[in-house]
Amino acid sequence: MATKQHFIRPLLFLIGLCLAQCAVASLPEEVREIGRRWDEIAYHWPKSRRPQGLGILLADIERLKSRYPHRAEPLIWQAIALATLASLDLGLSSLDHATQARDLLLRAVAIDPDAMRGSAYLALACLYYKVPGWPLSFGDAEKAEYYFQKALTLNPGGIENHYYYGHFLGKTGRVQEALAHFQQAARLPPDPDQPYLSLKLQRKAREKLNRWLVEARP
Repeated sequence: MATKQHFIRPLLFLIGLCLAQCAVASLPEEVREIGRRWDEIAYHWPKSRRPQGLGILLADIERLKSRYPHRAEPLIWQAIALATLASLDLGLSSLDHATQARDLLLRAVAIDPDAMRGSAYLALACLYYKVPGWPLSFGDAEKAEYYFQKALTLNPGGIENHYYYGHFLGKTGRVQEALAHFQQAARLPPDPDQPYLSLKLQRKAREKLNRWLVEARP
């Protein structure tokens, strides 16, 4: 389980941030409220209380799915709630939950690829990037890049898209391309719906830029 958690915890951090942009005016208020509740549980509740809160949230998402069977957003939030629950030390199979999250996100994309500004594509990219590959799981760098590019096509002004794609490019040795995306992330205007997260990612992008500049000096 420790090996699985080594992969799943940074993955959940990535997906949690990239999906925390649900406050879009066109969404039903009930769906937007799910996003707010997830943010509250995941970032502000004591760890000991999170499983109970997430269990209640998942039950409410199931009811929301029946109310909005043709909306992608409840599927996306079910995916992220399951992944968050799997990240807690409950003896659950984290990689199995990652697979469930992937399948929910693929269903969401089939319903509405533009949902939540294309966030499902970014979440899929993060999954394929951070989950181990065969034979342990489904991680795949080529699929990760495909989904990163889909996310950027749908939302080229998304700080999170540029930051996480830059992170991926840097880890795969494409430093100059990574720098270009970190520069984009650092200069774009913060998302007014998620200013805290936008500013946090911009700070991290600047830190990476500064680190590479220092390392590049003769």
